[in-house]
Amino acid sequence: LIAALLAAQGASAFCGFYVAKADATLFNDRSEVILVRDGRRSIITMSNDFKGDVKDFAMVVPVPTVLREQDIRIVDRRVFQMLDQYSSPRLVEYYDENPCQQWLYSDMMVMDEVAEAEVTNAKVPSMRREMDYGVTIEARYEVGEYDVL
Repeated sequence: LIAALLAAQGASAFCGFYVAKADATLFNDRSEVILVRDGRRSIITMSNDFKGDVKDFAMVVPVPTVLREQDIRIVDRRVFQMLDQYSSPRLVEYYDENPCQQWLYSDMMVMDEVAEAEVTNAKVPSMRREMDYGVTIEARYEVGEYDVL
């Protein structure tokens, strides 16, 4: 077990996958994804630096619902540049409280009771399992230079 933990390596993820003919040469050095959530609504903006012949190429991105044509847009590349600049590391200073502060035992008991009540009252939504693993194309659009199925 310890050897498995020490040998673990970092993982990378992407919101989909590329499909092409077996003899095709596809390259993608960098993919950027912006994910925004507002309540139950999610907006995903993706940028890829795909290199290769687009004639027999597809990018598959699974989505939980059928997208409408007005849900799909091509955005300006500057959106990614602005967000990258906005979220870049900055030099900041934070004040931390005294780590050696003495806590009263009674205060810690109250915190433990609150935490235990939260765990007891938590409700885990049941997960639905779909047994149909087939692929069905529900909608088909042309958005800019892209064919969306």
